[in-house]
Amino acid sequence: MALLSGGYAWGDDSTTQTRTPYADIDWDSVEAIGGVTHAHCRSQRSLDMLCRRGLRHLAISNYYPSAPCKPDERIGQYNVGQDFCTIPGEGYVYRQFRWNEIIQDPKLGWYDKLPVSLQETIPFEVGGPCFTQIPSDVVICPNAEHHSMTDSNGHFNAVGSEFCSGTFDARSKYMLNKYGYKMGTGMPWKEAFTRMFADLQFADGGGVTINHPTWSGTSHEQLLALLDFDPRVLGIEIWNNTAEMLNGKGWSLSEWDTILASGRRCYGFAVSDHAHNSDPDFRGQNVLLVDAKTPAKDLPAACLRAYRNGNFYASLKGRIKLTRLEITNGQLRVEVSTPCKIRVVSAKGRLHEQSGQVCHWSLPEGSAVLGKHTYLRVEAAEIDGDDQIFSQALPLA
Repeated sequence: MALLSGGYAWGDDSTTQTRTPYADIDWDSVEAIGGVTHAHCRSQRSLDMLCRRGLRHLAISNYYPSAPCKPDERIGQYNVGQDFCTIPGEGYVYRQFRWNEIIQDPKLGWYDKLPVSLQETIPFEVGGPCFTQIPSDVVICPNAEHHSMTDSNGHFNAVGSEFCSGTFDARSKYMLNKYGYKMGTGMPWKEAFTRMFADLQFADGGGVTINHPTWSGTSHEQLLALLDFDPRVLGIEIWNNTAEMLNGKGWSLSEWDTILASGRRCYGFAVSDHAHNSDPDFRGQNVLLVDAKTPAKDLPAACLRAYRNGNFYASLKGRIKLTRLEITNGQLRVEVSTPCKIRVVSAKGRLHEQSGQVCHWSLPEGSAVLGKHTYLRVEAAEIDGDDQIFSQALPLA
């Protein structure tokens, strides 16, 4: 039997290597930080809904345009202008785009073709701040939800990246897309991903997530191609609250296990998406595990490294805390903060289940037998509640 502990490389240099989840965690000196990788938020009310849950690392995933949220962002600023865009014949360019002037240009504009109701909203103006009070312990992390690739119908978050794409014009109401200003990335997904990686805030942290794969109808083959492109493609959303609310396609657990059974590293994320804006009881967050001695100034980098290295777990409500998950001499030990049904899962399905706050389980003996399991992951569900958590998968060899 061998558990792959320490570093196992998925790339050729230190910026694209990942480690076995939880391998370098000191469980006696760890801080659990609730966070989001997919949550749309452009108002103080929306921010308050997230912070009331105790969430502190906010990788806000706005789109239209897909531009990382800044603490000083102002209402409507991207309706007035931006400094990025994808244009047919030119590709992705950086220059000033002033939408009032472009739409109303006497020769090239199309103001007169807009419905009167939309004409009356022009000229666009910048309003007050989106956020008036950000808690001092909250980290606003670069991120955005990118979409409309030329060869993929998927949506992807670039957690920790400053890359921007698209325009404010959702569904092209103002005809920007019709007149050559792409409402999304407007480029092949490999080019878009490469640009996302190039603009990472920290080279050794963060990466791309594949959003709501069941809802998007992303095929297994497509998911494998995305994951195989670069180790900084971190994984898939195994729970999306908005998808569940809209059409009952919020879960992607089966697809996750199928990917993991192939021997690939694929982290699982739980997200609210839009749900927190309408439901205070929303479900979906990730809990980052960082060294409790990390200075506040180093938390932004430490949290993004936790995502890169799989030092986090997916959670629905945030009540259950994973306080230990380790394998020593072939013995798995799991500890949680409240009585739960604790399950051990591998490529062979559910291997073990017991109730309580502590789970002990002996791994199968023999490399041939163990190798058929491919990975282990742990789930825990409250006995007296509706919270659940999902650990990242530990690779077996």
